[in-house]
Amino acid sequence: MRTAIVYLCSTDQLSGPLMEGWCEQRAAAETVPVSEVITDTDELLPPAERPGWQRVMALVAGGDVVMVVTLDRTMLAVGRKDWDALSAGLAEHAAVLITHRTPVPTVPPTDGTQERPTVPAAPPVVELVEAGAQR
Repeated sequence: MRTAIVYLCSTDQLSGPLMEGWCEQRAAAETVPVSEVITDTDELLPPAERPGWQRVMALVAGGDVVMVVTLDRTMLAVGRKDWDALSAGLAEHAAVLITHRTPVPTVPPTDGTQERPTVPAAPPVVELVEAGAQR
């Protein structure tokens, strides 16, 4: 069964459930169920040295995980080059690394014949209302 993993690296325990929810919604938009949420707390360690990221890589290498969703790139990489290197490592196992706002990735279809939709999942809509405005 194709699954996704949510990966977060943060010490913010209060916002953790909210961040998880955004990432889970992103995976759900691709109809890929989340099998596990993995969190690291030491943002200063390189991803390869983080216990949570090591678990992510082990699960991806197992073959069932096709998507790793994180809140934003800064949870894993300082720059684009580092992000691309991590993405390439997952791609070797037919998995994609995305953020909760990334457009539709290339995920292998479940039966090898279905085409992926070309429309990106829409981020949540936030409506700003001016002070004193009436509805």
